[in-house]
Amino acid sequence: MRSILLIFTVLVGFNLSAQKTSKLIHTAKGEMQKENYVKAVNILEPLTNQKPVDKEALKLTGECFLNISGEEEKAMRYLEKAAGLYPLGKNPNLATLETHFYLAQALHMNYRFDQAMAIYENLLNFAKQRELVSAINREINYVNNAIEMVKTPLEFKIISLGSKVNSPFDEHSPLVAADETELYFTSNRPLKGAKKDETEYFENIYVSYWLNDDWGEAEPLKLRGNYFGNRATVSLSADGNTMIIFQNDGFSGSLFETRKTFRGWTEPKPLAINSTNFNETHACYSPDGNELWFTSDRPGGYGGKDIYISHKLPDGSWGPPVNAGPEINTEWDEEAPFISPDGSQLFFASEGHSSMGGFDVFMCKKNEDETWSKPENIGYPINTTNDDIFYLPTPDGQRVYYSSRRVGSMGGTDLYMLVFPDDDARALAVLAGYVFYGIDEPGSDAVITITDENKKLYGIYRPNQLTGKYVAILPTGIKYFLEIESDGYKTFTKEVNIPIRNVFGTRQTATFTPNIFMEIEDVVETEEVDDTGQQPEPESN
Repeated sequence: MRSILLIFTVLVGFNLSAQKTSKLIHTAKGEMQKENYVKAVNILEPLTNQKPVDKEALKLTGECFLNISGEEEKAMRYLEKAAGLYPLGKNPNLATLETHFYLAQALHMNYRFDQAMAIYENLLNFAKQRELVSAINREINYVNNAIEMVKTPLEFKIISLGSKVNSPFDEHSPLVAADETELYFTSNRPLKGAKKDETEYFENIYVSYWLNDDWGEAEPLKLRGNYFGNRATVSLSADGNTMIIFQNDGFSGSLFETRKTFRGWTEPKPLAINSTNFNETHACYSPDGNELWFTSDRPGGYGGKDIYISHKLPDGSWGPPVNAGPEINTEWDEEAPFISPDGSQLFFASEGHSSMGGFDVFMCKKNEDETWSKPENIGYPINTTNDDIFYLPTPDGQRVYYSSRRVGSMGGTDLYMLVFPDDDARALAVLAGYVFYGIDEPGSDAVITITDENKKLYGIYRPNQLTGKYVAILPTGIKYFLEIESDGYKTFTKEVNIPIRNVFGTRQTATFTPNIFMEIEDVVETEEVDDTGQQPEPESN
């Protein structure tokens, strides 16, 4: 949420009408403090139509719309009216300063940068409070960054994921398996058979599968165990077999982990990095599973929420968290770390660095000495003047799954895919496959070693113990050799050639029999993304 000041003043009514107005405003402020901005607007808007109009109701309504996604234009209209009733004089009070500050924010969010800048610079002549001066200077920095970012917009197509995924409600936080066969996301749509008041504000996790050249009808993800509360997607492991989710029962929330098995997803268990007194809001595993990156507001950071790293110890437990450092963390909030499938890039959201407004998404590259490069803003219009947090690029970097409120959406925020131009560099491809000892027995002890023709090692992988699936992320334009070994079985090798082209993925399915590796299916495909940016139909498992 865009950080704004909330310094309330109180009106005292001297007649019955004024007393009623004052009571309604007090109630609306309570809803705003609980971040129930839609409820607050429903209380305040009737007051803005009174004659004479209540200027505080106008101001508060504008503030509410600033915090409701997609309502920036309404915020601007209300705050323009309110600013006319709160003129800047020689000694303006806090309510007046706030009104003009919020108006400048609304103008900025509507890309009216020159007008926003003029208000901020004028406010510096009146602001005395340290908090307000700091907030104004921060917003001026946002405006300057935004002016520069919009000069060089990125080129890409935007494709809706369609009516089988999106709904008239909000969809957000998409997670996609590396081979793009499964899509998980969060939505507040009502569950079938539930009463409206039971699900009106509850979020649940949904899943859609890629079938027949399209995403299939989304359905609630079934997790074992009984739970009643909000659940939201956070991150997915590279092989698609481990998911981190956020659960909130209305009183408290924490990060949990669930794993995919033949019987479905396990009952979520708390992540070991959860603290009892502080908030952990997002986490992801490194591609090799040996690092856990997460955000926390625990003490000892550089300000707000910071990004931390915990390393897996030899006994399988997680070591003490280490702050990612001042190159990544700022005095403001950081969120949503995501490590690229090859481990070479870190994506995260930050209110600091060169943000053009609120949270922007940034990218760091891993240096040869294992340090990270200076964060770079990934660009406009992926980043906007509002909060932009969740960024999920595909392994080849050619597509990005994200949520947005756009003209023509089904309602609320919808899920979309960004597709970059065909001449954009492709660096990686997905090699996904299954190893079985028999028809129904996953090759849980198998070891898959991948090298090139010069014997350079590109990775050692193990299949998921419960599904037999393995996933490798590999550079294109190289001929690879897969060597699959398991005690009691004959070693099997396979050549896989991944050319430089619009690669979607390569897949293999195979099975072991005693003392011999018998290939029941050998399918190696490189598949091109078509003109619409849609990926081809994946093979059935």
